[in-house]
Amino acid sequence: MAQKSLLQMLEDLATKVRSLERKNAEAVAKVEALEREKSEAVATAKALEREVGELVSLVTLAGEKVEEILRFRADDEVSQPQAVTVPKESTSRERLGEFSPDPQKQPKRLFPQAFIPD
Repeated sequence: MAQKSLLQMLEDLATKVRSLERKNAEAVAKVEALEREKSEAVATAKALEREVGELVSLVTLAGEKVEEILRFRADDEVSQPQAVTVPKESTSRERLGEFSPDPQKQPKRLFPQAFIPD
């Protein structure tokens, strides 16, 4: 009987060892997956840093171009001042294309007569 219990204990121990080995393999697989994710995240971060650098360069270049345009315009405006003319206000409502509320003063036709037979 002592032999049977000893054999049972060894089988239980072997079962526990297999279980621990399986858990260990799962943990190793998880660590490897995490390491892959980490390296992918690092690669993505580096790519984003490069893109940010490119965007900073583009914004800087655009700012320089804007300054250049403003300088050119400022120099042009200083060298060639232009007179400002204000258009005269129209007092005639008909010239503005507005219609009179009086139906007799309305235009007889709104469209050319070309396609409408009389």
